[in-house]
Amino acid sequence: MKLVKRTAALAASTAVLAGGLTFLSTGSASAASGYVTLTNLATSRVLDSNGNGNVYTLGANGGSYQVWWANDEGNETYTFKNLATGRCLDSNGDGKVYTLGCNGGNYQKWVKSWGGNGAFYRNVATGRYLDSNVNGDVYAIGGNGGNYQKWN
Repeated sequence: MKLVKRTAALAASTAVLAGGLTFLSTGSASAASGYVTLTNLATSRVLDSNGNGNVYTLGANGGSYQVWWANDEGNETYTFKNLATGRCLDSNGDGKVYTLGCNGGNYQKWVKSWGGNGAFYRNVATGRYLDSNVNGDVYAIGGNGGNYQKWN
């Protein structure tokens, strides 16, 4: 929670310095639209990305590549736009997860559901769930209810 608050404060400061206007939520991944970090329940690693469109998890480092704008599309559906790259979390029928320019398509939309101690994110287009492993790989597979598919 401290990381999210610090990141939101940094983003707000940046927006003010840039002369922009940004609305922020400093809540967890369960909040409506706002900046979030998504931490995998099983690994405690954070969803991360880079300018090449790769998506993976790393230990929390406070960097902007680990911060995502979670845009509430309604009906528990979200798009996730990376703060550092401006690219959106995307997937395909093969289960690959990456970022692309935001296009509003269903491959970039994720439906959130609660699994007790974490949230599951199911891709609208594929029906696959955001998943990870101890090596930091991120992919989408069928729902199995496991902690590698839960995010906070």
